[in-house]
Amino acid sequence: CILTMAKTAHYYRHTVASLTLILSLCCIIGTSNARRFQKLDSIKTRPKHLLLLRGGGGGDGRSAWSINKRNQQQQQQSVKRSNQQSAFPIVEDLDDSKSDTTQQTLETMEAFLSRDTRQKFIARVYAILSGQLSFTTLVVLFFSSNKHLVAQMLQHGNFVPFLSLGVSTVAWFMICSSERARQSSPLKWQLLSIFTIAESIVVGIIASFYSMRAVILGLSTTAITTGIITAYTFLQKNPKYDLTQWGSSLASAGLIFLLMGILRLLVYSGILPAYMLPVSDLMHAGIGATLFSFYLAYHTRVIVGGKHAKYQMNEKDYVFGAMALYSDIINMFIYMLEIFGGASRDR
Repeated sequence: CILTMAKTAHYYRHTVASLTLILSLCCIIGTSNARRFQKLDSIKTRPKHLLLLRGGGGGDGRSAWSINKRNQQQQQQSVKRSNQQSAFPIVEDLDDSKSDTTQQTLETMEAFLSRDTRQKFIARVYAILSGQLSFTTLVVLFFSSNKHLVAQMLQHGNFVPFLSLGVSTVAWFMICSSERARQSSPLKWQLLSIFTIAESIVVGIIASFYSMRAVILGLSTTAITTGIITAYTFLQKNPKYDLTQWGSSLASAGLIFLLMGILRLLVYSGILPAYMLPVSDLMHAGIGATLFSFYLAYHTRVIVGGKHAKYQMNEKDYVFGAMALYSDIINMFIYMLEIFGGASRDR
């Protein structure tokens, strides 16, 4: 009986892990497509007033005041040349200077408004994400504390985790593929609720196969790792390490890891022999946790945006951004569970 439950635990764990990997892979493929993001100008081609507003200088590394000084010199030279050619050039130059100043003021105000909009967008994303993670944590702790209820549910309806994954997959694809679904209310909130509830059920069932100690360690480690990655992404200002350009590379790495997961699923299902496994369980879990850590850093950078990012997420897609981060964190937690403990044998 114990051996049968152990095999069942392995089967469910790796099946659900593979399907959740598909969800995150779809997330990476969708967000790595540049057409879903606002493509930002390079630092060298951005207007000087926007660079000054953000504390930057010219693209050649000069200080901010040198740009104004150079422009003032050019304006003075143009005034002198026009004075030599016309008897009434000063009025025209004053009008041109006034219009340039007005245009610059309007563009500067627009930049300030854009920055405020971005901050509101980030706040919305993390507020939604906090609600999702809080709900999922409660479900995980409840399922882990009531393993007998999960066992009874699986005995009478072992289709529940797969049905939940199917529902969450449909909700996720609707969000990814439809701009209306991402931005229109109340549809986006309905899809968000369905996705979060379905994913929480799946993660809760997976957590029930592990000991409470492994669950607590997995939750703690995932929370600490998420905090460190988020802080690093917010504070990292070096344009040489622009994470928004990693989309294609991460999608390729995710595809390779997905093939490894499918291979493991076939081995645990008895279709392939055990020696076909390329790595051990612990190594596979470590690779998965590391990979989804990079996914989390990539999505966080796309959401934060800023002057050092090549791409950034649209401010109207805050539900989509929260779901992307949530998917990365959930997958990272699943592999943390696999690292900290084997399947529970106490049922």
